Amino acid sequence: MPPKSKKKSTKKGKSNDNLDGMTLSPEDRIKYLESQTSALEMELTNRSESAADALAEAESLRLQLTDTKEKNEEEKETSMDVMKSMTRQYKSMKEDLLNKINERERTIASLRDEIVLLKSKHAEEIQQKEGLLEQKDKEAETQKKETEELCKHFAHLLSVAKLKIVNYSRGG
Repeated sequence: MPPKSKKKSTKKGKSNDNLDGMTLSPEDRIKYLESQTSALEMELTNRSESAADALAEAESLRLQLTDTKEKNEEEKETSMDVMKSMTRQYKSMKEDLLNKINERERTIASLRDEIVLLKSKHAEEIQQKEGLLEQKDKEAETQKKETEELCKHFAHLLSVAKLKIVNYSRGG
């Protein structure tokens, strides 16, 4: 650090009887100093009022800041509560949706199983009915053959009887 300068005031101990190049009498000097004192007092009063106003404004701002901080904290809490509630609702809705999906998948699987079962039963019924139809067709064919044989036999009997009648009526 540089050394301090040792300047001393040369006005020490001298009276300031000269104001801006004018020489004042002691009464004028007193009046001047009184006016300067009152001016300084007024300035001090103004500054005191300004300081008081500034302090009042600072206190008002401090109160506003405190209120704002409290409101901010309340809003944060409200926001967190809403967020938690929405998260709970979302999870609940998601769980409900998954349960509904699982239930519907079980229903679909059950219906598919039922369809497979019904198809197999239907196929069995068709086979049984086809078997019955084949059996009835065979029976009908057999009865048709029997009827044709009986018709042929009856026709033969009729022709034999006719011959006997014809032979008998001729004399015989």
